[in-house]
Amino acid sequence: MIRPTALLRPLHLLLLAAPALAQGAADNLALGKMWTFENPPLAYLEQEYGFKPDQQWLDSLRLGALRLGERENPWCSASFVSPKGLIMTNHHCVREQVGQIQGEHDWVKDGYAATALEDEVKIPGLTVHQLVAQEDITAKVDEGVADGDDAATIAKKREANIAAIKKAADEAHPGFMHQVVALYEGAVQQLYRYRVFDDLRLVMAVNLQTAHFGGDPDNFTYPRWSIDFSFVRAYEDDKPADTSANYFRWRQDGAKEGELVFVPGNPGNTNRLMTVAQLECQRDIEYPLILQQLESGMAILRPYSDRSPGLLTTLLGWENSYKAISGMWHGLQDEELLGKKRAHEANFKAAVQGNPELAAKYGKVWDELEALATRKRAVQPKVAFYAPSYSPVVERGVAIAKALDASLDEEARGKAREEALGMQMFGNVLTQALLVDHFVRASKWLGMEDPYVKAVAGDQGKGGEVDWKKALRATMRSRLGDNDWVKGLLDAEDGAAQFAASDDPGVIVARTLWPLMRDTEKEQKAIEDAIAVQGTKIGQALFAVFGNKVSPDATMTLRFSDGRVAGYAYNGTLAPWATTFYGLYGRTIEFGGKHPFDLAEPWVQAKDQIDMKKHVCFASTNDIVGGNSGSCMVDKDLQVVGLIFDGNIESLPNDFYYTQKVARAVSVHTDAIVEALSKVYGMGRIVTELREGAAKK
Repeated sequence: MIRPTALLRPLHLLLLAAPALAQGAADNLALGKMWTFENPPLAYLEQEYGFKPDQQWLDSLRLGALRLGERENPWCSASFVSPKGLIMTNHHCVREQVGQIQGEHDWVKDGYAATALEDEVKIPGLTVHQLVAQEDITAKVDEGVADGDDAATIAKKREANIAAIKKAADEAHPGFMHQVVALYEGAVQQLYRYRVFDDLRLVMAVNLQTAHFGGDPDNFTYPRWSIDFSFVRAYEDDKPADTSANYFRWRQDGAKEGELVFVPGNPGNTNRLMTVAQLECQRDIEYPLILQQLESGMAILRPYSDRSPGLLTTLLGWENSYKAISGMWHGLQDEELLGKKRAHEANFKAAVQGNPELAAKYGKVWDELEALATRKRAVQPKVAFYAPSYSPVVERGVAIAKALDASLDEEARGKAREEALGMQMFGNVLTQALLVDHFVRASKWLGMEDPYVKAVAGDQGKGGEVDWKKALRATMRSRLGDNDWVKGLLDAEDGAAQFAASDDPGVIVARTLWPLMRDTEKEQKAIEDAIAVQGTKIGQALFAVFGNKVSPDATMTLRFSDGRVAGYAYNGTLAPWATTFYGLYGRTIEFGGKHPFDLAEPWVQAKDQIDMKKHVCFASTNDIVGGNSGSCMVDKDLQVVGLIFDGNIESLPNDFYYTQKVARAVSVHTDAIVEALSKVYGMGRIVTELREGAAKK
């Protein structure tokens, strides 16, 4: 196979000879500024800022930054900020874990401060990952892949290659975690090696209302006054980890307007390499499905959210997701912005079509992806609704159907049998309401003639409005809740025949649903496999056209982004580069101290000690997305000047087309963190640790 780098020379000559195409190529930042450490944009940084980092600088930036979450399920970013394993991240990144360890206390609401080292509390299951090595394995991943292979075959060969690569890496480097990362839609494959710190302890968490000040109304907005930070510490051998070689020093005065800043972190997902046809499918099908589910789910959950920290955390997560996806969806409805995407795609296609070698290899990829997007439009509602949802009866029935399905292999049937026998029946007023909502939406998207919808509706489906609560009550009367009956069915020699002939309402629904689920899953996988193959071709073509001048889509792996601290024009006026404590206390007064603009009690008590001129939050042009939460913001000397926690509403359409005219990353200023530690939470020992660490390095 021809590697993308082999195509760079002829295409660069083509672009130099064709001004119309060069215009498209010049819009490199349309794909953003999420740079990989193995391919840093040194020429761009020097041209844009007069700053050209060396390898030592890049290594220090990489090793000070962390990925945070469960070992196999990271969700946020973090950084070492002292030589003694001290880690800074966002409060919302560890909020759920704080709730799990708080016991009879309410540390989520009231905050927690370990005023002595021995008071730092272990957080089971929480880890951070430090990226220590990278290796290009593109050729190894594609080994054995032939030009004539279909999408399913290509997917199987690559999966097998990746498994072998990871196994070999684990054997060669025991004690480390390895991940194969597909960049540029798989055009480039990297093997990342991580050092994992798995003994993390809670040092300090602010009050929920301090981190979440302004609540959902202020979420994804700016100006902002949320002081969203927490500290944890990495331990090794029951002692604070020695991180003296790799941590970011604390800068005394924090961020300043106009200065160059960098964000090392782990952006989760972007869709900048998607074609217009794929984005239109998101706009018309995928996002509306998700938004409707979240909107109705939030309405159901809100009356109960104050009854447990778990429900409140879930609601906050749903509100955050709803606002984020709404912003992306509205961006896709903005014809001016989508027009820029179309123009960028047209110029990219023209560059490919204008080179015979590239045209032969990649010229049909846009048509292929458009056809796949059409197939996805049809299958996506089925993916969303062909599911047991919150019904334990249907879930158990589906597990039985799988266990009795002769088309599945013995291992799959055995696993399904274990699931069916071990399943617990659950249900409450919340799950019942969410289940009813599932079918209200399913009937609108799939129609009343859909076999699954008809099976649940029963006799009501023959005409008129369906009382879904009543229909689901009938299903809940199923014998599938009887453990002995279920075991007898699975043990019977003619169990499959009994299941097929049963008039039990739960069985009828489950045996209708399972083949629909099975076939939909197969179709979805076929589509996704084909999209992956064509997406890799898009990435190869992109890499051939632009080389390393463009950054790949986000992959929840380590990147760094450049930017400047800057305000912007908004709402007919100007947003300042930073907010202050005057604004925090003033906003509380302006809203009469009512939630979500109320101040946590420690801040009310400390009001006279707070320096009102100190900064709270600030804006910058760095390219961030979900997953970057908890990333340190550092200056060109790798000193901490802030902590990323959000983006403004204007940044959400950056998911598919990056702009920086008014899109901004939003950070907590180090002023606010020091004021909080020293004057509100009695954590002078951490302030001392930060300052001593800055002086030592």
